[in-house]
Amino acid sequence: MKIAILHNKTCNIWRTTKGIIEIILKENGLSAEIEEIAVANDTEAKERHFAGSPQVLVDRQDIDPMAGKVTNYHESGCRFYIWKDKLHEGPPKEMLEEAILNPVRSHAHAKGVSQNDRGAATSNGVKKK
Repeated sequence: MKIAILHNKTCNIWRTTKGIIEIILKENGLSAEIEEIAVANDTEAKERHFAGSPQVLVDRQDIDPMAGKVTNYHESGCRFYIWKDKLHEGPPKEMLEEAILNPVRSHAHAKGVSQNDRGAATSNGVKKK
């Protein structure tokens, strides 16, 4: 599993997000590469489909199902997350856990795959320590 945290220079919530990810990995005996990617300008934001800081990708998939609706990419600004009808300054631990512990299911959910299709794809390739 590969995890990337995209961020800009003005929003430091990504550091908290990285800490939460490290805790989730440790609590579950998992290891993963965590890459930190600083988005420096609007051109780079467009190239990376950067939807605001922090943006978390698990195996290149944005953990936020709403990310696919973003069409205006720019470097500045903090990103807000809606999880279980609540607004969060960064991705909440439960959202991160779902994406990390069940990447196939959470990606399928984001793409609208049915429950039957999700049940068939349970092997997530996560490495135990």
